Amino acid sequence: MVLPRNTIHTETPLHEGYTYAPWRESFRQPWAALMVETGLVPDQEAGLAQWDKMMNEAPEMLREHFRFVLGPEGDLAATAGLFPGHDFPDRLRLHWVATGLNHQHRGLAKSIITALAKEYDRMPEKYPLYLSTQSQSYGAIKLYSRLGFQPYMGEYAGHTKEQSEDDWRIVTGVLRETEGK
Repeated sequence: MVLPRNTIHTETPLHEGYTYAPWRESFRQPWAALMVETGLVPDQEAGLAQWDKMMNEAPEMLREHFRFVLGPEGDLAATAGLFPGHDFPDRLRLHWVATGLNHQHRGLAKSIITALAKEYDRMPEKYPLYLSTQSQSYGAIKLYSRLGFQPYMGEYAGHTKEQSEDDWRIVTGVLRETEGK
């Protein structure tokens, strides 16, 4: 999905009791656990490997352009960041958007995304800002759409324009069927 231009003008505050915390190495284990809990990686080892890979590829991006949200009990509740893309290597993307299962439905993802979009506005990067999402993540797709992200119908690494269009036809059909449920 892509945010074709600056359409997010206001940062949504965090839900009461939640706070942002700056990057720290001690987030490595909880971040990996959050990735497992939300199904973004298959196991803790894969989550730790992903963290290490990001630290090796672009440590300053992880340290400076990721948001970490702590819950009322001080646990890692949600995260997301701006990170160099793989589908479009010359662009940043919104990456690793995740909210722990016990912290969902409190607007945390919306808060992080709007904060990162405002941060992206201050960078010398040019729109569009993009993100990758799983085609079955219907709740996430609805949120991204409400924030102004649009389906990307073009070609990207390993995917043809026709495949993108077919994928979005399926997703749109499912979203229409589930609307109002």
